[in-house]
Amino acid sequence: MNITKYILLLAALVFSLNSLNAQNDVKLSASAKQVVSIGERFSVVYEINADGSNFHSPNFGKLHRLSGPNTSQSSSIQYYNGKYEQSVTKTYTYIVTASEEGVFTISPATIEVDGKTIVSNSLKIEAVKGNTNANKPAGTGNTSSTNGKISDEDVFLRTIISDKNPYQGEQIIVTNRIYTRVGVSNLSMEKSPSYEGFWSKSLTEKDQQLRQSKEIINGEEYTVADISKFALFAQKSGKLTIEPTELKCVAQVQIQSKRRRSRDPFEDFFNDPFFNRNIKNVEVFLKSKKIEVNVKPLPQAGKPDSFTGAVGKFSFKSEIDHDSITTNDAINLSLKLSGVGNLELINPPKVNFPPDFETYEPKINNSINTSLNGISGSKKIEYLAIARNPGDFEIEPLEFSYFDPADMQYHIINTEGYNLHVDKGQGSNGGGISYSRSAQEDIQYIGKDIRHIKQGTFDLTKKDNFIFGSLLYYMLTIIPLFLLIIIVLAVNNQRKRKGNTNLMKTKKANKIAKAKLAKAEKLMKENKDKDFYNELAQAIWGYLSDKFLISQADLSIENVIEIMKSQNIDNEITDGFVNALNNIEFARFAPGDSKSKMMSIYKDSLKAITLAEKALK
Repeated sequence: MNITKYILLLAALVFSLNSLNAQNDVKLSASAKQVVSIGERFSVVYEINADGSNFHSPNFGKLHRLSGPNTSQSSSIQYYNGKYEQSVTKTYTYIVTASEEGVFTISPATIEVDGKTIVSNSLKIEAVKGNTNANKPAGTGNTSSTNGKISDEDVFLRTIISDKNPYQGEQIIVTNRIYTRVGVSNLSMEKSPSYEGFWSKSLTEKDQQLRQSKEIINGEEYTVADISKFALFAQKSGKLTIEPTELKCVAQVQIQSKRRRSRDPFEDFFNDPFFNRNIKNVEVFLKSKKIEVNVKPLPQAGKPDSFTGAVGKFSFKSEIDHDSITTNDAINLSLKLSGVGNLELINPPKVNFPPDFETYEPKINNSINTSLNGISGSKKIEYLAIARNPGDFEIEPLEFSYFDPADMQYHIINTEGYNLHVDKGQGSNGGGISYSRSAQEDIQYIGKDIRHIKQGTFDLTKKDNFIFGSLLYYMLTIIPLFLLIIIVLAVNNQRKRKGNTNLMKTKKANKIAKAKLAKAEKLMKENKDKDFYNELAQAIWGYLSDKFLISQADLSIENVIEIMKSQNIDNEITDGFVNALNNIEFARFAPGDSKSKMMSIYKDSLKAITLAEKALK
């Protein structure tokens, strides 16, 4: 037991000595090119082999610091052959240039490690005449950040698309990315991305912190950040154009100071580069290039009859809670569609229940996940059906089909069918209760073979005073006949209306839209702007789909404009819908007062639907 204690004590002592030696070996080393050309951009790197803090930049003298310090850190822990080793490396990088010939000294930098100040070595840089544009990208010309101007190569905006030749309905990712080799701030979207002909969904959270990375272009190191990212789904085939995105920002550049020597020593002292970095803020407007996208139509060969526009990779299954029940009991049948693709635009197949079951509108729950890689998730549809008559019934299997761009083939998924057995429950038809399915309401008849003797006073009538042939007799005969005719006509009319799916869908469009608007208003009050704009967009697109009987997979702003023109609908109504949809997309990225912006867009959307409903009645 004592030997074990000594071994542990010795190991702790060795570990402490190793840690002490590691602290004594802490170094802050500076490195850079010794000879550079005038105007050449080069890196000055400070590297320390420990985790330090309070790094103080060196004095670059007459050299111009273009950016930095850009920091990076790496660490590792190893336990090898009984030896514990931990290493930490932290790097501070500057981009520097020389504007005149000569030998320049960069003073030491300092950093604190465990309360001690670590000092780096100094550097001597010789700047010689040469090709000042040797290390600049082509096209820079004479506009350089050292003279207070920003060239197209100093900071620019690119729109990057994952696939320029997608299929109709296929998901593609579009990224608006900024590249800069100077400091930038105050980024604001001047023109929201325009994706005409596409259904779009943002993949980035509002006001989220930009993720930065490094990228080398033409030998120059750029800081790169994704400003916005969208998932796009083409709603039609052919050539579509992604319009340029416009961005405004403030760039911080360093300029060469051209000043005369002052007689005032204090003025010269404070004009020294150590105190005056000669930084200038320049407002820059950036604009990406437009992109042509060639959308391929979906192949007609092998296209299943059940195909409704699903493009991607999906799974489809069904589930039922009971297959044996009694009359007036309910069953729950749920369908689950999940995968990656245009999930929000898909209408799953409908379930055809036997006529002896009373059914209700299905409950739909969407669980959509958005990430930088695209849109995925699931859609769950739950049906509630009540058995009204006993017997054995069958729910036929469902067929769902989708097109997978990866293998360029259609795929069919079949769910299982269900055999249902319904027993006669208490109080059902045999017990004196029957049900009328025409009005979907229970009508009860109570049969009794023996009745109690009625007691009390009675009204007596004169003998041989018959009602037959009297006026009351004819009234009682004719009135029920008229009532029966009216009831039959009303029932037939209701059956025709229920049989006309398109008519019912059109009449319910306003009701469904108002329900979604009410949900959007609730989200607005909770300040959930992302969910608010999604619900508002679904309300408008759903209303247009139901009102004009267009599948959401084929719905686009162009289609709506053409249909409204063909029906001679006022241009104010058409513009109201177009402006509302464009404002919803724009509001997801434009800065400003989120609360007032949501209220304004909500009112515009409500007004557009209200005016359209009045015009289309």
